[in-house]
Amino acid sequence: MQLEAAYRNQREKIEQLEAFINRFRYQATKAKQVQSRIKELDKIERIELPPQEKTIHFTFPQPKPSGRVVAEFRKVSKQYGDKPVFRNANFVIERGDRIALVGVNGAGKSTLIKLLAQTEPLTSGEYALGHNVEVDYFAQDQYKALNPDGRMLDDLSDAAPRTPQTELRNLLGCFLFSEDDVFKRIGVLSGGERNRYALARMLLRPSNFLLLDEPTNHLDMRAKDVLLDALSEFNGTVVFVSHDRYFLDKVATRVFEIGGGEVRVFPGNYEDYMWRKQGGAEVEPTLMDVPAGVPPAEPVAMTAPAAQPAQKRVNPLKLKQMQEEAEGLEKKISDLEESIRATERSLSEYVNAEQSQRLSAELEHQRAALEQVMSQWEAVSAQIEAIA
Repeated sequence: MQLEAAYRNQREKIEQLEAFINRFRYQATKAKQVQSRIKELDKIERIELPPQEKTIHFTFPQPKPSGRVVAEFRKVSKQYGDKPVFRNANFVIERGDRIALVGVNGAGKSTLIKLLAQTEPLTSGEYALGHNVEVDYFAQDQYKALNPDGRMLDDLSDAAPRTPQTELRNLLGCFLFSEDDVFKRIGVLSGGERNRYALARMLLRPSNFLLLDEPTNHLDMRAKDVLLDALSEFNGTVVFVSHDRYFLDKVATRVFEIGGGEVRVFPGNYEDYMWRKQGGAEVEPTLMDVPAGVPPAEPVAMTAPAAQPAQKRVNPLKLKQMQEEAEGLEKKISDLEESIRATERSLSEYVNAEQSQRLSAELEHQRAALEQVMSQWEAVSAQIEAIA
């Protein structure tokens, strides 16, 4: 278990470094930071697990196919009281799409998932589901829909009576339930454990239109791998919310950005989306990428057309303030990365389960803080580059 924990922590670190390098490799202003992370990546001595510990295989069943158009929003608006969430949202979801919903906290990602699941009513507009579409919704509090008196293994057997119990136990093992854990009653599980179980139960007999709100919460790297494998083999359609950048990039084929009362559609995976947001794309998405009625997704950095008057001179004081803000955020990033390394070292020196649990929670908190500061730094850097 100690070796597996060290392997997972190292893998998360490597994925974080590689994502940064790939995103900023060709931006001159980020050259110093990119080179620093390349050197750090080269110095890492890779941990190897015995082959039997790396993967747990489970064959997930496939749902019946839906029609080509799975779901469509036509001029949909949603508001709570006087607070608008969406205004005149238009988009089409097609069979096989893997759509990531992104945006700042409170922008409306979970609300959009609920509208698609029809657990929230529209304020106005039309929402149409396509032919043979079956919806399954995984909420952040999905455990509330489970029978608290049922035992996990019995509950799975009821849901899939033709599946051998050895396979059901294998599936539960994928989601961190092993040995006698499988006989626990659902009501005695923690909220995180029940959500893990609810996700495993959904994958056992998936519908062809999955709506997943933060499915990676409470999952370790091995369970995330199982989920990624299941979704990569899944022939249905997925709309999901996640703050896990690796998961976002591996799963998404399109990105819906939610903010300012709009839903904006970007083609490609999460790295493509970030590239466009950083000004890497010089053309807007084509009409084939964006359904009719959806506002085009413009890059952050745009050059002014020749017919337009010259851009106004930038306030040098404002630019200097932005540069100082970027430097301050870079210092925070460096400090957080050092704190993460220190926590990882402490975690590798196993003392007892209680300390490991505390350090794991601390490491998760530090990584979340790093993600937040990185996002702030990326936004400020993009503004500086756009001005320059």
